[in-house]
Amino acid sequence: MAELTRKEIIKLIAVIGQSSQGVRLTGVDLSGLDLSGLNFKHAELTQADLSGTNLQRAFLNHAHLEHANLANADLSRADMRHAHASDAVLRNAKLIEAQLQEADFERADLELAELYKADLTQTRLLTANLRGADLRRAKLVRARLASATLGGADVQWADFQSAELNDANLDLIVADHANFDGAFLMRASAQEADFRNTQLREANLTEALLMRIDLSDAKCNRATFRAANLTGATLINTDLSRAVLRDALLSEGALLGAILAETTLPDGVRV
Repeated sequence: MAELTRKEIIKLIAVIGQSSQGVRLTGVDLSGLDLSGLNFKHAELTQADLSGTNLQRAFLNHAHLEHANLANADLSRADMRHAHASDAVLRNAKLIEAQLQEADFERADLELAELYKADLTQTRLLTANLRGADLRRAKLVRARLASATLGGADVQWADFQSAELNDANLDLIVADHANFDGAFLMRASAQEADFRNTQLREANLTEALLMRIDLSDAKCNRATFRAANLTGATLINTDLSRAVLRDALLSEGALLGAILAETTLPDGVRV
């Protein structure tokens, strides 16, 4: 059977309408179309071209979008729970208030994507590119971001509680008022990042690169900074109560503006 043309595919979608659940559209060109509100639950869209497509409020639960091109697509308020989007391209895509819980975006390119208030609870973003992304007020509780790149991203007021960020790149991010309580940031790099007013209670930052980070007014109670590099860090009013700084590198006098109570200092002494 001959492959369907783009025009025939558009007609097919128009006929299927709200019942397009499970449709197979592997590698098709749907770029620039208005597919807002349509049901693509369990759809096969692997390697499909959806660049610039309007998918606002579309249903993509469990959809297969591996290697798909969603650059500049509008997925605002779309339901992508449990979607399979590894290696997908979502550069400059709009995912404002999108539901992305437990979706797989491993190795996906989300550079400059708009994820304002998106729900990424338990989402897989291993080695994903989120450079310059807008993650303000996004929910990333227990999200898996190991080795992901978030350099220059805006994560103000975002919730990273218990998220996995080991080996991630967080250089130059703006994380004012973000919540990293219980997060895993071992060997992560957050150089020159803005972590003012953040919550890092019980976070693990062992061997993290935190040169020139601003942790003013941050809550780091019981956090672990073992062997972390905090050279040039700003720690004004930083609460380091019961934190562990053993073997950490600090500029001379850096702790003078910090709150220390039962804190383990770099030399192992507890104050």
